[in-house]
Amino acid sequence: MNKTILKVTVAVLALTLTGCGAQSQDQASSSSSTSVKTEKKQEQKQDKKQSAKSSSQKDPQKETSSQTSGNMASSQSPSNSNSRPVPNNESRLSRLNADLNRTLGHVVLPQNDGLGQGSSQLNIRFTGDSNNYTVYYSVGNKARPLNDPAIRNEAPYATLSKKTYGSFAAAKAAVDYRSGDGDQGLPTVDLGHDITGTIDSGAGNRYLHWNEGQWSLVVHAAAVNGEDPQPLAKQVVELLENSYLPAPNSVATGEFEVNGNNKLTWQDGETVYSLEGKSVQTIIAMTASTS
Repeated sequence: MNKTILKVTVAVLALTLTGCGAQSQDQASSSSSTSVKTEKKQEQKQDKKQSAKSSSQKDPQKETSSQTSGNMASSQSPSNSNSRPVPNNESRLSRLNADLNRTLGHVVLPQNDGLGQGSSQLNIRFTGDSNNYTVYYSVGNKARPLNDPAIRNEAPYATLSKKTYGSFAAAKAAVDYRSGDGDQGLPTVDLGHDITGTIDSGAGNRYLHWNEGQWSLVVHAAAVNGEDPQPLAKQVVELLENSYLPAPNSVATGEFEVNGNNKLTWQDGETVYSLEGKSVQTIIAMTASTS
């Protein structure tokens, strides 16, 4: 009986130990499998981190190349207007006018030098102040500063003057205006462009006169020298078709000489301006450009 119990006990114990061993092996196997999976996950995470880190770090050579390319593109791209050279289209007359305005204040001056294409050797000197001044225009052997003493030795080709009077009436009286009322009965001349002039002859002189707007225009010729005023008068009429003289407040005159200086005079309130010169084309072009 005791032997039977002992055998049964041994058998049960053996079965128990066998089950425990199997369970222990299963747990060990499970633990080993879990450990391997965890390590693989950790390795995968590390690989991903390493890959991310590697991708986030740029290749120094590529970065340098990119920066160099960017810099080159920047240097080759159009820059702003401050870095571009600005062509200097300002004429010599414009610069001298700016000097005059700084000295006299804003005054009436020609914006055309009357020299056709202009001159890089244009020189200007002046006398007076903003109320009364005379400006002398000349061409020298080289360009000189405004009012350079050497300009006095240059013969002016044109002269602009301004004179201020005490009243409008006094300024008007200073302009030698001639209406056409006294020309009735005098011989007439067709000057073109529907303009008719009259010729007054006497004492060895001829005066061909006509009016355009508020301008009274006259050409003087010395009859004793065989001079004829008609060609010059027709030239003036033709020039005035393309040039607009200042509109005076009241009166203005143009006095032309077949052989001598020519002069344009106009009133502006209490002020009288005159521009005088040898060339008819020059003084008309300069006067028409005054501002």
